[in-house]
Amino acid sequence: MRIISIKQLHAETGRWVRAARKQSIVVTDRGAKIATIQPHEASARPRAVLDPDRRRAWMPVSSVDSTVFISEDRDGR
Repeated sequence: MRIISIKQLHAETGRWVRAARKQSIVVTDRGAKIATIQPHEASARPRAVLDPDRRRAWMPVSSVDSTVFISEDRDGR
């Protein structure tokens, strides 16, 4: 676990966020711990399923055409 100050985080945000892919980073403000940046957990949902039957199993099902569904949703707002 790496500890950095809020000033360091502000100066190089991108660097520290990318570094958090590998390890947790604790951010301090005047020596007091105020936040933790940690690696994001992988999603349980598969990124790509090549088998069409398995892909349909986790895809949302609707009897309405997607353009109609989106238009109705948009009109309801």
